[in-house]
Amino acid sequence: MTLLLITGLIVVLISNKRVKIEGMKYMWAIIIIVFVLSICEYTEYLCDKYHKPVWILYVKSAITYNLYPLLLILELYLVAPVKRKILLLLPYLVTVALVISDLFGTRFVYSYGADHSFKGGTISFVPALILCFYIIQLMHYSLYLIVQHEYTKGMIVIFMSFTSLITILLEYWDIITKHTTEVAALEILIYYFYLAAIQHSRVQQELHESQLELERQTNELLMAQIQPHFINNSLMAIQARCIDYPEVYDSIRNFSIYLRSNFDNIGNTHHITFEQELKNIKAYLTLEKMNFGDRLTVEYDIESDDFFLPALTIEPLVENAVRHGIAARENGGVLQIIQRDDEDGITIDVRDIGSGRLNLTERQEKRKGIGMANVRARLAAGGKGRLELIQEENGCFARVTLNNVVYATDEEEGTR
Repeated sequence: MTLLLITGLIVVLISNKRVKIEGMKYMWAIIIIVFVLSICEYTEYLCDKYHKPVWILYVKSAITYNLYPLLLILELYLVAPVKRKILLLLPYLVTVALVISDLFGTRFVYSYGADHSFKGGTISFVPALILCFYIIQLMHYSLYLIVQHEYTKGMIVIFMSFTSLITILLEYWDIITKHTTEVAALEILIYYFYLAAIQHSRVQQELHESQLELERQTNELLMAQIQPHFINNSLMAIQARCIDYPEVYDSIRNFSIYLRSNFDNIGNTHHITFEQELKNIKAYLTLEKMNFGDRLTVEYDIESDDFFLPALTIEPLVENAVRHGIAARENGGVLQIIQRDDEDGITIDVRDIGSGRLNLTERQEKRKGIGMANVRARLAAGGKGRLELIQEENGCFARVTLNNVVYATDEEEGTR
């Protein structure tokens, strides 16, 4: 019966090996101990039947007496958060010492006659008391669980405690024999199914929370899609009322272009033409020109603009140059955007030229780094190119190099 229970439990554990259940190492240790105890019981049967030497029974009893309390200790480790595990082993060491001494004829706990008859020793009750000590520890923890309103686990631990106690007492009084391993196997099987149920409940809870999080993110995405439309429509309405004020009208139009390009491109991985990227950049720089006035001069040196590149590749570099270069200098400076067609691809330089030392705060340096990291990520995602910061005597500039460039005029034909 014991081997049948253990075999069934092993099959269940192996079938669910991918399920991470707490305390599995203790459970496997208990299974091994129960298996060894079952072999010991069968060994006694073989010794009696085939009249084997009595020393085999002494060894068998030594193993049995040592493993029974260890079984309860492992059950405690499995079900209870034991902090002082070594201290809990001290009573067990008393049993170990007494049982090992009996191998040398002390007869403290047990002895055997020539006819294989078992005889209790002068202090044979000590191992039983130590077993009861560990069972009391289990009972104490079960009551603690009930006080903490963990009724299910508490009742299971109470069941394990009482079945162990009753079995030990009945076997000590010779009312029943050789049922300890069966009871232990049954206890561990029940506790495993309890842990499996807890794990299933936890997985269901995590799945439910994931679904709620997905719904929340979906709602946020819908709101994010609604808000840009609302902002653009509002800007168009305001722009229509400013038709008699050309400067304000153009400013709102440029701001609308800038917002629309960012709303459309943030989070997207699609490519746009450099012509479209330049349009967005010019809208942004026109707005910044209103803020900086003569402090900001923009120069374009463009050979071609009909090729594709990841959206928001150059614009963040331009914004970095303005915010952390031009704006950081008292006299401002010149922003240059230079594009060249080379044999190995296309290069686009973003330079800010000015005099005076840059005074960037720690927060500005961090934001500048984030912008660079985003551009590098966009270029690396499609393997389209790289971003370099090239040092010069007066500072450094950003260079984007595009490889395997696709042009709008021959997009379907590949690269050139």
